[in-house]
Formats: sequence, C-alpha cells, structure tokens
Amino acid sequence: MTDTPDRDDTDRNSIDLGADASPFDSGAVSTLEVGEPLLRVRNLVKEFPIRAGVFRRQVGSVKAVSDVSFNLFPDETLGVVGESGCGKSTLGRSLLRLIEPTSGTVTFGDEDVTLAGRRRLQQLRSDLQMVFQDPYASLNPRLPIRDIVGEPMRIHGVSRKEAKERVGDLLNRVGLLAEHGNRYPHEFSGGQRQRIGIARSLALRPKVIVLDEPVSALDVSIQAQVLNLLDELQDEFDLSYIFIAHDLSVVRHTSDRIAVMYLGRLAEVTDRTTLYDEPAHPYTQSLLSAVPVADPKRERERKRIILQGDVPSPANPPKGCRFHPRCPVAKDKCSVETPELTEITPGHYVSCHYPLIAGETLLDRTRTLGRNVDIAHH
Repeated sequence: MTDTPDRDDTDRNSIDLGADASPFDSGAVSTLEVGEPLLRVRNLVKEFPIRAGVFRRQVGSVKAVSDVSFNLFPDETLGVVGESGCGKSTLGRSLLRLIEPTSGTVTFGDEDVTLAGRRRLQQLRSDLQMVFQDPYASLNPRLPIRDIVGEPMRIHGVSRKEAKERVGDLLNRVGLLAEHGNRYPHEFSGGQRQRIGIARSLALRPKVIVLDEPVSALDVSIQAQVLNLLDELQDEFDLSYIFIAHDLSVVRHTSDRIAVMYLGRLAEVTDRTTLYDEPAHPYTQSLLSAVPVADPKRERERKRIILQGDVPSPANPPKGCRFHPRCPVAKDKCSVETPELTEITPGHYVSCHYPLIAGETLLDRTRTLGRNVDIAHH
C-alpha cells in the first residue's frame, strides 16, 4: 500500500534543536515543571558488549539505553514504564553509576555525576539513593538490620551513637520497631524487608531516590501499604522519586509525570493526566488499552489493541523508529528515520513522526489509513 499525503505528514511539531540540544532545554514547561530541575539527564547511553570466540573479542553490543533525556524536579515523582527488557532498570542504575553509562551526562544540581571521581561519587550518593526490586536479594543475610540500615552512615563518618539513634528512628518511620534492629532479614516478610530497604535508602537524608519496581514482588495488599508509605516519606523528607515499574495502574497512583520507554528509548514524557487522557504515541495507547478499569460496564466495552510480533532484540534494534515493525500506523519514513523526542505542547514530549492528535485514537488513525488492527474485547 502506498502512503498518500494526509494531515499527519506535516512537520507541524518539529523543532530545530541542534545536534546536541534537548527538547527539555527549550524553555516551555508544564504546570508540574516548577523551578530548576534537580536532576538533568541528557543523551544517556548504555551499551553492553557482546563477546565471542577464544579471545572474547567484541562482536556486537546490547543497546540497553539509547539517547535518553529528561528532567526531574524537586518534590516530584517521575514514573518510568515499559515492557520487560525495555531498559528501565538499566537506566535507573546508570543514573547512579551503579553501572557505568557509555556516554551522556547526569547533572545533579550543577555537577555532572558521570565525571565525578571515586571519592566525590561516594559523597554524591548521600543525595542519590536506590531501592531495589527484590527485597530478598537486596539485604545481606549475615548482618542484623541495625547494621544494614546503619552501613551508609558508617561509610560517611556518622558517629556510632548518632547512627544508632537514627537507625531506630528510621525503622519507626517505615512502620517497624526500633528493637527489630537486632533481627536478621530472614525473620521478616517481603513487605517488611522492602520497608527495611527504604529505611536504608533514607539513612543519609537523600534528595533523590530511584525506586526500581519496589512493589512488583509484593502481594497486592502489601503493595498499597508500601506505596502509601512512600507518599508519606516523600512529603516528610522532601524527596524526589524516579519510580520504575511495568504496571501502569501503580504508576498512575504514584507519579506526577510519566516517561514511557520502548526498547531503550523514550517514546513519550508528560504529566499523568495528559498521558492517560491524551496519549500521543501509538505505543502508549496500546499499553493503556490493556490497563483494567474499575467500572465493569466500561471494562466490557473497552477494546484492547494487540500489537503484532515480539519486542525486537536490543542487540539488533530496527532502523528508524524502533517501534515501527509493530506499529499499526507506521509509514515509510518510520523505517528509515529515527524520530527525535519533540515537544508537541508545553511539557508533552513525543518521539513519533506522526503523533496522534488530541482526541484521536489509534483505531481512528488505522481507519483513516485503511489498515486493520487486532482487537480483543475485555
């Protein structure tokens, strides 16, 4: 089928930003982007080498994170969502240099974290902390809880007396008892272990915490308790969160703004209201079509968009737009030219040559183009 010109072929949303510029530096902001960013991420890349042969020579690379840019503002939660394997966790670890990024910059305040030496990086980590996904594997089983929570303080020179007092206080803040500090991780449930991990992340009074799927390993009832705890702690300690998850319902509950990732790249970034009411990227709309709703009648009437094929390998991503092999509205341009993350309205960024306009659905676009899309009724 030959594409014919239509309203989507115009470049009405394109902005000339220059070779190394970011749309997040354009000056236009949403109501949620208040003040100066606390964390600026620009063109972040992380590739893992693929080695083979007797001499273990590099024969390729896994492109886990590709040219990712965003801002994190004070006291906000930025949700990062996408399918498994899209690079969310790698992104989170690269921000804190738990794994070294291949290129790009992560600026905290006025300082580039990626250029910090070992000693300075240790100092910066008092402001940049992480809570890991697995509450069972993230705690040292040989140490009592008081040592696990107090270890960051010891590394940063906090006195033994002060550390003991702060450990007891932190355990109380996360819903545990100070005397629990004498116990070992195996004596706690999964939800309690995650509370311990949160207490440890707060030990040095950080400003930013990366939460890597912190509730995905927990029961639904426990998830709600932990999420409510995170909300309370954010208000109490003036924290900013990067909340990594694959569950769009959880992200909607916790996040002020949301970044959607696909195969290592950002597909869309905007505030949660705009994302759920007016998603502009076809991938975002397909993800949202699978999110259950509380109203049984609406749930029965809703149509789920089923994408064709599997997520391509990050070791050999498609040329052009990485989503185009599965996109039901892709055109010739999508297979040869990589779309830039572009600001289509203040605070709403989309990486798509032909973004959906306000009120337009993916089904509307496929009908306009005379194409079919697989639909599943809930």
